Amino acid sequence: MRIYRIRKFPTKLVILVLVVSIVTLNPTIRIAVKNFTFEILIKPFKFFSKIKTYFVSKKNLLNESIYLKERLAHLSIELARTESLARENKRLKSIIDFKKTLPSKTIVAKVIGRDSVGWRRSLIIDKGSSDGIKEHMSCATSKGLVGSILDVGKHSSKVMLITDPGSRVGVIIDPSRESGILTGSPKGDCKVIYLSLDALLEKGDRVITAGFSSFFPKGIPIGKIKKIEIEKNKLYKYASVDTYENMNQIEEVVCIYAD
Repeated sequence: MRIYRIRKFPTKLVILVLVVSIVTLNPTIRIAVKNFTFEILIKPFKFFSKIKTYFVSKKNLLNESIYLKERLAHLSIELARTESLARENKRLKSIIDFKKTLPSKTIVAKVIGRDSVGWRRSLIIDKGSSDGIKEHMSCATSKGLVGSILDVGKHSSKVMLITDPGSRVGVIIDPSRESGILTGSPKGDCKVIYLSLDALLEKGDRVITAGFSSFFPKGIPIGKIKKIEIEKNKLYKYASVDTYENMNQIEEVVCIYAD
């Protein structure tokens, strides 16, 4: 076995010497081997470079995604604020236009609170005695009557809504000109009571203030009739009223001085 290995070794050596000689002597082969060796050596670097590029690109995409989400949230907030200001400007313009139609002096107030404890229905406004607010002043929006001043503080006041069970307003139903009393209810809706049995009323008839007292100027719209029924004692009719103004969405009111 040892003799075989000694004899085989020179053969390998000779082949190696020949290959090296060919490579050294032939420029074309030398260049090809050089290029081949370069490609073999550079491949790991290319591989890791691609991996680095992938993770860098992924990180950049994640950062860009976060930025775009934050920008979208910011723009959504700005859009909501713009739409809110546009709605407020529209409401204020309608209130100013409504004030021009009133013969009496008025004060515009903002709603700063709500009080719906038990059956009571009321609002808190940001104007009080120091601003000229007095008890029993009627309160309305551009859509119609909403209540009257119940309590007055120095810088704020409480408005009893027409949906409060304690509210009473003299009204006229148009076009029949039938008169009655508008009152609230524990459920938070309104109805006109003490209507004569022979009153010619229809669903959709307008309900407006009658001006029977000095507290509520005549002709302020309130709502329209949605249902007509007879009282249990069968002495009078009553009419359920769908108010023009949603009492849960009031943000400003016009307080009207009594004549």
